[in-house]
Amino acid sequence: MPTPAPARNRTIPVGATALAAVAALLLAGCGPSDPAEPTPPPTAAAPTPSASSSPSTTPTAAPAAEPERPLVNAGAVAEGAPASVSGEGPARIAVVRDGDFGVVARLDCAACTGDVVLTSEGRGSPWGAGPAPLTGTYLVDVLEGTEAKQGFLLDAAGPWTLTFSSWNELPVLTGPQQGSGAAVLLLGDTASGARIDYTPAGPGDSLLARVVSAVDVDPATGPASLVLGGDEALSETADVALPGVVALSTNGTWTVTPLP
Repeated sequence: MPTPAPARNRTIPVGATALAAVAALLLAGCGPSDPAEPTPPPTAAAPTPSASSSPSTTPTAAPAAEPERPLVNAGAVAEGAPASVSGEGPARIAVVRDGDFGVVARLDCAACTGDVVLTSEGRGSPWGAGPAPLTGTYLVDVLEGTEAKQGFLLDAAGPWTLTFSSWNELPVLTGPQQGSGAAVLLLGDTASGARIDYTPAGPGDSLLARVVSAVDVDPATGPASLVLGGDEALSETADVALPGVVALSTNGTWTVTPLP
C-alpha cells in the first residue's frame, strides 16, 4: 500500500447556542404625611448588643485529581517491527515511529475491570473507551503533520498490553466485512467507495469511522479521506476510492461493503 502524506479531510459544522439574560427593576415611592404632634425630649436608651457575623465554615470541594500515570516506553515501531508494551493500571505510553507509514495500535485490556479509556494529550475524543473487558484496534497516526514521537494516555484497572505496528502489515481483505468493536481494515477491492452500516452497542455508544484511499493520492496533500459517524444507527456511503483503509472506532456492530 502506498505510504501517504498528510490526508485531506472533510469537516462537519457544529451548531451554536445562544444565552438570554433577564433583569428585574424594583421601584419604591412614599406619600405625604400629616404634621407631627410635639414630642417630649428623647431619653437615652440602653445600647442593644449587636450580633457579630462569623466567617463561613462551609468547606470548598476540591477539583477531581487526575489519576497518576507512570511513564512507560514502547520503543520504536518500524516496518515489519512492531513495538509492544505491557503494564497494569493507568499509564502514559511513549512510542517513536521509525519511518513514513500509518500507525495502528492494538489494545488488549481483556483482564481489566471498570472503565477503560485510551486517548492522546489534547485529543477531543478518545481513540477507544468503554467498560472492561475491552480489546480493539485503532488507527492512531496517518502522517497528518505528526511528530515521529507519539504519546498516549491509558486509564485502566488491571493488566494490559498495547502494540503498535505499520498499517502496511494489515491483512488485505476483499468483499463485505462484518464485525463488532474497534477495528482497522485494509480493503483490497477496486471500488468507488464503501457503505458503512452501524448499530450501537447500547446507550452512550457511538461510531467514528475514517476511510483513507490508497489510490486517490495527491502529491501535494496526500490521500483522499473522509470521516463520518454518530451515536445512532446509520447506513452511510463514503465516496472514497478503494483500495484503502477503513478505521472504525466503536463498541457496536458494523458492516463495511465496497461499492462498484
